[in-house]
Amino acid sequence: MTENNTQSKKDFYIVTNADGEQFLHPKYADTFRILMDDKDTIRDVLNSVLDLDDYHEIIDLKYEFEKPIDIFMPEKNPSRLDVWVSTKDNQFINVEMQNCTHSFILDRMQLYNAFLTLRGKYEYNRSEVFKSLSEEERKYRYYEIPETVSIWFCNFPILKSESIFKDYWSFYSENDVMNSDSDKKAQPRFSKNRYIVVDLPKFIELRKGVVSREDFWLRLISQGPLKVPKSDDPIFSDAIERLRVSRVKQDFLKTMEAQMSDDIHVREAIEAEYYLKGKAASDAKNEAANAARDSQRAEYLRSQNIPDDVISAMLAIK
Repeated sequence: MTENNTQSKKDFYIVTNADGEQFLHPKYADTFRILMDDKDTIRDVLNSVLDLDDYHEIIDLKYEFEKPIDIFMPEKNPSRLDVWVSTKDNQFINVEMQNCTHSFILDRMQLYNAFLTLRGKYEYNRSEVFKSLSEEERKYRYYEIPETVSIWFCNFPILKSESIFKDYWSFYSENDVMNSDSDKKAQPRFSKNRYIVVDLPKFIELRKGVVSREDFWLRLISQGPLKVPKSDDPIFSDAIERLRVSRVKQDFLKTMEAQMSDDIHVREAIEAEYYLKGKAASDAKNEAANAARDSQRAEYLRSQNIPDDVISAMLAIK
């Protein structure tokens, strides 16, 4: 690898300020985990994105990175959740940082959420809260699942509305939605399972300044540490410090240079999508060429007074 190639790759995930200080851009999966590798940061990001007030905010949690979806994906390279969070009151949250879209991004969201729900149920049934219930109460709660939230930071356009950068997806009745009005909007039939989808390009377009904690985190994630204002807030300043290149091990930088991609499955899905689209376009072109050739042949045969049924039979022979 030449120095120029190395530098060109580093330009993607390393930013340099006017003083020559270098920082990681947190929009990539690996650098995103460095940003989020702190309990206070995760709690603050979640409380901001979930719009939780002082009476409902997350107080304590535990987290881990790259939790494998092994029950769904038994291959050598299983899908993995970027950040897996569980709270003290048995709420389970998955945070995903996505830079590439493809035809099955909604399928992927559903797949990850299904794992989150099943894994949340598995861990909830083994929690001290559940174990402390009476036998009758445990039987009564046999099908109860804990609250699960899938948060997707998408660094590509995903929301259709031009007026919002964040949307909440949930389990609604089609009839309720069709018959709702401005005074009585449809409510989720099941509110324990939710998706929060953040369209980062829309955020940049709609929010020009930093006036809230959510603004700070979303601008940092989408545009990098040079695009957020300096702050004396210890959570903000510590997050910026974790992204300082001088604090990162050289092995990590080498790994970033070698892969520069979020997910092998995303790469494969995109490559397969382009292949299939190219093949479909090629097949359509060949089919059109064959149809034009058959039309010319049919016209010639008609000029020779060959009956149409005979012409059709002849052209059917391949």
